[in-house]
Amino acid sequence: MKIYDRIMGIGTKMTDMDASVYQGAFIGKISYTADRERAEKADNITYSYGDVKENAFMYILSILGNTEESEEPVEKMTITLVKPSDKAKDIKRVEKADYEDEAEFHTFSKEEVYSFSKETGDENEIHLTDHPVVQGMLLLRTAACKIDKLKRLDVKFVEPSYAEEALMWGFNGREYVLYADGYIKASFKAITD
Repeated sequence: MKIYDRIMGIGTKMTDMDASVYQGAFIGKISYTADRERAEKADNITYSYGDVKENAFMYILSILGNTEESEEPVEKMTITLVKPSDKAKDIKRVEKADYEDEAEFHTFSKEEVYSFSKETGDENEIHLTDHPVVQGMLLLRTAACKIDKLKRLDVKFVEPSYAEEALMWGFNGREYVLYADGYIKASFKAITD
């Protein structure tokens, strides 16, 4: 299976959970690992939940991708969701630096964000407004499709990305940095083979 389809499968499985529990929460981190060779050869991958952990500030969910041929997962995604807070918090914006190989990442239209929500079943209101936040899973899928021979991708979200923002990215020597309008949105650490 292609990585595009596998990430869609994980995103769809993630939204199988009771969406009301996670309403207003946003993704802080995602760690995605794959046995790339086995995952690409698989005709079908079945996704199931691993452990779910919770504390006062976050939920940590894991989703495992298995094939009929093996009991060992061919993929695992660990997602850290930050709980919404009653307290207004100012986002500490981080200015971008100069990076190697700066290039256009993508400018998501509102329709792309709405469509991704519909395809995956993600009913979180932050993705359905007139000024929607781009889903962390959509950002991850877009990055994963741009990186050849991906084995692992760790994403840390710094601030929300919105539809209609011209997103750029560059390499800082150890990770890809996603930014818009001079401010960092996320970073991607990739391991390839």
